[in-house]
Amino acid sequence: MTHLKKIKAIRYQNGKHKEIDEETVTDEFTNLIIDQLPPRKFSTYPENLEDFAIGYTLGEGLIRNIKDIQNINIEGQNVFIKTKLNNKIQGKENGIIRNNTGENMCCSCMNLLNGGSVLSDSGGGWRSNNTQVQPVKSNLKINSTDIIKNMKRLTDKAIIWQKTASVHVAQLVYGEEYIIREDVSRHVAVDKVIGAAAKRKYDLSQSYILYSGRMPADMVIKVVRVGIPILISNAAPAGSGYEIAKNGNITLIGFVRGDRFNLYTSPERVNLDK
Repeated sequence: MTHLKKIKAIRYQNGKHKEIDEETVTDEFTNLIIDQLPPRKFSTYPENLEDFAIGYTLGEGLIRNIKDIQNINIEGQNVFIKTKLNNKIQGKENGIIRNNTGENMCCSCMNLLNGGSVLSDSGGGWRSNNTQVQPVKSNLKINSTDIIKNMKRLTDKAIIWQKTASVHVAQLVYGEEYIIREDVSRHVAVDKVIGAAAKRKYDLSQSYILYSGRMPADMVIKVVRVGIPILISNAAPAGSGYEIAKNGNITLIGFVRGDRFNLYTSPERVNLDK
């Protein structure tokens, strides 16, 4: 397993302490350079970067589907993405930057970092304030036992998390198939499973995501944009995430722990008797 390192620690337990060696991940900065847009900088676990690039551009609305990507080149920490839409900055309107597809882009969050890179807004930023979403249309329905079973699989298959406890985990489920990815960022982990699913040509309207971490607006908007109808976590939704889920017709499920969970929005997609 690559990108792991040993670090020193002092373990305290039951009134005693000792020095130990512990494994952690070697996270790195990854720059996404998409068409003519400013580079976007992320802290990542640098594996499955092509999946990340595809999932991120889908979740940001920079492409309509995977066919809009012409090529992806990975050169060290830089991931170059060329699309048919040739996204570029055309001008500012009230602090919003528009691309040539007419969509509102990275905005008040255009904090330049290190000579022109745009810092990832995965901790909040413009998406947290964006309440204009198109409701997801999907007839997908799952059983309550599926939620419990798949959350257990999420932790059972999280190899890096089991070794280090220093990453987040995401799982995308499509019928009997599933994809699991890990990353230091929960947003990047989710981007990776979305990108991997797009490469496999899964129908995202018939898929759902489970992951570790809270559910704020920017995470919920990501799944609304790609048309995934169900988002599940072991943690709680933020108030902003709850409102976006209601507006976007997303089934939001949190606090999945053991044999219990809380169902917040669009409950008709969950069969609670099975």
